[in-house]
Amino acid sequence: MPVKSLNSDCQRLYDQGKYKECLALVEESGVDQLPAAERIEALLVAAKIKRELTDLAGAVKLLEKAKELAATNNDSWHELEAALILNAVLASQAGDKDAAKKYVVDSELLLNRVKQLERGERYDRLYVLALCELGMAKICADDIALAAQNLRVASGYASDKFGSESVEMLYPSLCLSIVHAREDKHSLSLAMARNATQIARANFGKHPIVIQPLYRLAQAAFRLGLMDMALEQCRQVEGKIEEFIGEESDIYVDVLGMKTAAFTFVRDLPPAEQMASRRLKIMEKMRGKNSPKLIDPLCDMAQVLAYKGERDKAEKYFDRALNLVTELARNQGFPESDDAAGKVADVPAETPDSTLGTRLKNSSLCHLEYNLIENLSDCYLWQGKIADAAKLMPASYRASHTCRIDRMVSLIDSINQHLLERARNLDLPQ
Repeated sequence: MPVKSLNSDCQRLYDQGKYKECLALVEESGVDQLPAAERIEALLVAAKIKRELTDLAGAVKLLEKAKELAATNNDSWHELEAALILNAVLASQAGDKDAAKKYVVDSELLLNRVKQLERGERYDRLYVLALCELGMAKICADDIALAAQNLRVASGYASDKFGSESVEMLYPSLCLSIVHAREDKHSLSLAMARNATQIARANFGKHPIVIQPLYRLAQAAFRLGLMDMALEQCRQVEGKIEEFIGEESDIYVDVLGMKTAAFTFVRDLPPAEQMASRRLKIMEKMRGKNSPKLIDPLCDMAQVLAYKGERDKAEKYFDRALNLVTELARNQGFPESDDAAGKVADVPAETPDSTLGTRLKNSSLCHLEYNLIENLSDCYLWQGKIADAAKLMPASYRASHTCRIDRMVSLIDSINQHLLERARNLDLPQ
């Protein structure tokens, strides 16, 4: 028998942190028999849960349904809300920054539509959401400066309208933490993540909504070298992820990666090895043993073993990682990652990122190959295998030369892109 007030029941379960019960209610309650307004609101709550639990494909389906239903019923408010969230989710799934730019353009058009709505408290909330989702889409499109501008406006507007400690400040604070991390402003990222965490706990208590703020807080603390704080936040968020999202998820293996790197940095090697091994097993289960996604956990496992003096074991993991890089290069060439090429080479030896895998995560393929060859060579030298280390020298020189060319091409591309943006802003012929 259909639930008579599906939207209010969904919202109540969401507020209580009963995500599974809320999703089951939407799926099993005969939602199609209810009035459109109730169905739309229930679908949006369920989509929000799916997004928080990193089930983006599930969120997309619900958002598309809510958007279509709202448009059919001339419900502009809910149509815009669903479309704004949908664009940000699709941008995050786009695969590259150029593909994400389409959703940025669409989100800007939606923001203009929001500005034409009747002003009031409902408008204020939707306007803040529109700015935040536009900012998130711009992050995916690598328009970091413009994303930060949108998110600062959202935060200031929400603070003015609702108060600096209001629940409406939660999402702007979380988004600002994300964009500041992309700007390498980790102190600001930490402050925003702490603010989001405090607001989440004050308004929701022990609720799964705290997962993302805690994760960003751990990430910022780690980047700042605050290892005790990073480990404590990782411990707090780990249980929540296990309960609500599950071990076989990207966010969970990222937490394990942070813990591995933090323990390695302070040379607490037994728990570092435990975390690295656990992460690698989960990644192998999720991706398969030949996935390029294994390069990072393989490197971290190898370096922990190398620090422990188990160099024969370390060599095997480095060798596996190098084989994956070689195969990836053979199939795809040396495409650049989202971050600037050469970033890995500029990281000082003693930073929170000094674990090899964490330094390689955002590198282009030539840098992956170069660093892996160098570390495998070190393993051979530690074992006294001078001939084997010498055999790697030609490959090391080749990879190093490719890195220099890659960095120069990246610099030229960046300059050209900057000039094109300036030309657009000045309305100059391109």
